[in-house]
Amino acid sequence: MTSQAEHARRILRSAPLLRLGRAVPGLALVLTGLAMLILAYGQPAWLDAHVGPGLFAQLLSKGVIALGAIWAAFRALDATPRRPAPCAEPAEPADATAQRWSGPALLGAVLLFALSLPAFGLVISAGLAATLAAIGAGERNPVALAVTVCALVVMTMVIGLTLLPPTAPLWPRL
Repeated sequence: MTSQAEHARRILRSAPLLRLGRAVPGLALVLTGLAMLILAYGQPAWLDAHVGPGLFAQLLSKGVIALGAIWAAFRALDATPRRPAPCAEPAEPADATAQRWSGPALLGAVLLFALSLPAFGLVISAGLAATLAAIGAGERNPVALAVTVCALVVMTMVIGLTLLPPTAPLWPRL
């Protein structure tokens, strides 16, 4: 096990360009967040005493900037040597089929949520979207799927009843 001083010396000896190269994904996220923030400042955050359309966009973009900066800092300061790839790997990992459908399932879940929201309300639409996204992500255990979806539905109900205005469509229109 190495001491902290030895770890710090190893970081300082590593090439600055290599450290910068490790931080590129985080820095790209920071730039994306900055672009989002510039666009968000074009929208008002407050309209009289009510929340405006730009408030959430500004908060979200600041969160993206913070996550990107943290990611970049951790990657730049990481001095662990790269391990070479193993010589023989299986042709396709066991969970590759599940991961292959995770992107389309997530996009389908967003589309399902948007299309079902006017008819079914926020609570049922969120449950349907969570079910499709979890199945697409490879969740095959029905008990885990049910617990996850039920927890999301309960959280949606609590947030909807306590924080959203009374005009928000939480339930289906009968």
